[in-house]
Amino acid sequence: MRQVSNPWSVAALAFVILGFDRGLHSSFGVFYVALLETFGWSRAITAGVFSVALIVDAIVSPVVGHLLDRFGPKKVVGAGCLLLAAGLWLSSRIASLWEFYLFFGLVSALGLSFMGMVPHVVLISEWFSTKRASALGVVYSGAGVGILLLAPLSEWMISTWGWERALQTLAGCVVVALLPLVATLYRRGPHTGKAAEGRESHNQWTAKLALKSLQFWLLFFARIFAAGGTTVIVTHQVAHVVDIGYSRLYAATIFGFVGMTSTCGRVVFGYIADLLSKQAAYTANIVMTLVGVAALMVARDTSQPWLLYVYLVFFGIGFGSRAVIFSALSADIFSGKGFGAILGYAVVSVGVGGALGSWFGGFFYDVSGSYLISFALSAIVLSLSDVCVWLATLRRVAVYDQRLWKTQQGSSVARE
Repeated sequence: MRQVSNPWSVAALAFVILGFDRGLHSSFGVFYVALLETFGWSRAITAGVFSVALIVDAIVSPVVGHLLDRFGPKKVVGAGCLLLAAGLWLSSRIASLWEFYLFFGLVSALGLSFMGMVPHVVLISEWFSTKRASALGVVYSGAGVGILLLAPLSEWMISTWGWERALQTLAGCVVVALLPLVATLYRRGPHTGKAAEGRESHNQWTAKLALKSLQFWLLFFARIFAAGGTTVIVTHQVAHVVDIGYSRLYAATIFGFVGMTSTCGRVVFGYIADLLSKQAAYTANIVMTLVGVAALMVARDTSQPWLLYVYLVFFGIGFGSRAVIFSALSADIFSGKGFGAILGYAVVSVGVGGALGSWFGGFFYDVSGSYLISFALSAIVLSLSDVCVWLATLRRVAVYDQRLWKTQQGSSVARE
């Protein structure tokens, strides 16, 4: 099979691989309900495995970034396929909580990380020097399609065959369909190792230098808040909709349609970020997401199904497209030879925020008996994320970071 050489063909491949990865990752809520019914564990401790998976992602992301800079996306994503398939298969054989934490929270999480956002942002940055946000929007839209397909499909498989066979089937799909695509078609792009446009070659960010940057840390905390606010909803939305009286299949289907609207949102916000500004696009994204969260909070029974449709549209459009904007901002600022490692460190924030959001969502439910506190907290931290993005793009922040170059150049001269 011939390797692709057209950037948009690479984006189409990444759409498929990342779509499965993120679709499976975000469909945890469907398996969450099935596992609650099977084992009778508390919601907090069951949701905790998702928190562990996110912590693993946070810890391993810098490692993934360094591996990408050294070996490239093909080998890293290929290894991820093997890890994910093994983790899903082993998860289907569990009989105790510790096994679930080990096989899903660790092994599957490693596979999802090696196949996930960091490798594909690096891949796209190597193939696109312009229209980067638009390309990332297309790639990330695959996650929406993945959710649209995998959430109801997983629920159907669980209802028909049981959650064990459902996990085994997903493991088989990884080995039979995804691994051959990665092994035969992925390769490094023409912009590998190049700095962002207009940047002098000696002014390339290293991971060490980026970790001293105000822009890096403001975006880092923006991602923590965004991930925490989003994961509260994603982990517990199916359980909440079932609690207020809807069937599990209906709840999973609604979640699937959230994936469909998020697909549109990723493409639209990628285009808006290139056309206008990434800060303005991010604020619009947060406002739409908050409308969706509010609709989910107000929904208390089955008498007003239109609230779920409002949630579906507004939360769905915002869901995931924040990652498009974050990735484009990071690539604009930090692209170069060390971008993989820098992005790996940045994505630690997603694991930290997501782990906290998932666990706190279950904790506040166990304490209060409802998701009202959890969803209100989601709205607050999403708003804080928007503030951090605007602070990161202030001119005085960029000027501060420019001084780091002078310090680095002075150190280089002194060593010479």
